[in-house]
Amino acid sequence: MNSFFVSKDDIRNGIILIKGNELLHLNKVLRLKVGDKIICLSGDNFEYISEIISISRTQAEARILDIKENLRNPKTCIDVFLGLPKGEKLNLITQKLTELGVNKLILFESDFTIAKTNPGKLNRLELISQEACKQCGRSKPLQIENIVRFKDIGKHIENYEMVIFAYEKASEENTISNLIAKIKKCNKIALIIGAEGGFSEKEDELLKKLNTVQVFLGNRILRVETACIALSGFLSLITDN
Repeated sequence: MNSFFVSKDDIRNGIILIKGNELLHLNKVLRLKVGDKIICLSGDNFEYISEIISISRTQAEARILDIKENLRNPKTCIDVFLGLPKGEKLNLITQKLTELGVNKLILFESDFTIAKTNPGKLNRLELISQEACKQCGRSKPLQIENIVRFKDIGKHIENYEMVIFAYEKASEENTISNLIAKIKKCNKIALIIGAEGGFSEKEDELLKKLNTVQVFLGNRILRVETACIALSGFLSLITDN
């Protein structure tokens, strides 16, 4: 069955309203008809198995037949703090982090970031995550947030059981594989990855003082999107996420 994201406000008395781009996809692209079964998602932990009962120019209506818990949503909280990368890299990163079971993507601007955030870009990322949810089967999209000042990151990471800092100058003994036993015991993990230019010396010092766990990624220099996807995938695998 095809999946469609809807607003929670559009679920009332057993009826779901499908509007906007999702209506266009349902009606013009997929050409679904009254009587067809669909899955509606509202960003919570459930899937609403529904039957289309009407289609108009402004909305479609679907009657809820069954509500099932979604078993593909992340069980371990893995949040990624990422220096804002250049170009369209964020599109790929958002798609893959959604597929890999990451809970939240928090963007920040640091001394060496060049790109800037804007509301339009963040809205686009939310749509990309929703599309990735439909493909991979989870019902809760990746949460996307923005941190403007890197110097305040300490207050954002203080409640995590482990904060992993991908650091090119870390000791070669500090490999991610050496952390497997500790990671498996954690329910809430943060991963910090810099943008293309990495971190300044003062930012490195700040992260060291914040009790982060430095991780050495090997002798090859990875692109920001490669490091982000690879580390997130590793964490998801060893946490059964």
